[in-house]
Amino acid sequence: MQKAEYRYYEISRDIPVLVLTGEKWETIYGTDNMHFHNYLEIGYCHYGKGTVQLADRELTYDAGTITFIPHNIPHRTCPEQKKADEKQKWEYLFVDSDTILKKCFADVPEKYVKLKKNLEQKVFALDQKNNKRAAELMQMIIEEEQCKRPNYKYAIPALALNLLLFFDRLGQEKMEETPLSDTMDYIRKLINYMELHYMENIMAKDLAKCCELSETHMRRIFLEHTNTTPLEYLNLVRINKACELLMKGNCSVESVSDTRFYLPLCGILKRSPDFPRIHGERKRWKIRKTLERIRFQYLKDGK
Repeated sequence: MQKAEYRYYEISRDIPVLVLTGEKWETIYGTDNMHFHNYLEIGYCHYGKGTVQLADRELTYDAGTITFIPHNIPHRTCPEQKKADEKQKWEYLFVDSDTILKKCFADVPEKYVKLKKNLEQKVFALDQKNNKRAAELMQMIIEEEQCKRPNYKYAIPALALNLLLFFDRLGQEKMEETPLSDTMDYIRKLINYMELHYMENIMAKDLAKCCELSETHMRRIFLEHTNTTPLEYLNLVRINKACELLMKGNCSVESVSDTRFYLPLCGILKRSPDFPRIHGERKRWKIRKTLERIRFQYLKDGK
């Protein structure tokens, strides 16, 4: 079994949506591994035909299909076998839905919790006749990002909120939607727990408890569906979080390297002869670069 790759995207603090479009995404699909992301993925197929493979099932797509895949769901795009060597064209939005919903429902947190839970429970593949409104909203977001007209930084989150509400309302309608299997639900619980508690000294028993499984069964399920161990994934989460905090500049170097993340960064950096003379932003930059090298090695080696 090939490793399910963790594809990490950084989203601007100002605009909670990352737009991926252009020539890079007009290509031959089906050559990549199963993978999952740290943000919600919404895709639009301009032309092509095939299936989106999940860990335990498949969804069909063709020209005009919109896909909705929550974060941390392993998947891959596979063209029809007879057209495997032909190009397809997709456009993608990666959406920080948590930030958008929290801001909108700040005064009614119970609505935020309900919407978040609902949006995380389903994977959608909408055919052309059922996705007209979603396609319009998606194209408006892409246009705003490309044209950067006045107030586009406010327009994009507003449009993204409407897109999230569109998918939320599909919950009771008969679309090609896929409820998460029990196994995938266990994996989601594990990943979400790690992302919420990464600053703590998490033990295997804590992970097993959060999904109500034995430690052995928990490890086996996680390894089978992500091809990585829970500890390896947890370390990658900590590396990514440390990079985010250092990039934003709202966390001290000491808390990143010592207290919060249980990473061996302090030892790595202190072995450098220059470390005692590094101060302020230079120290922050050096630690962030070290983290990024470690992250790259994790993704490259499958650790």
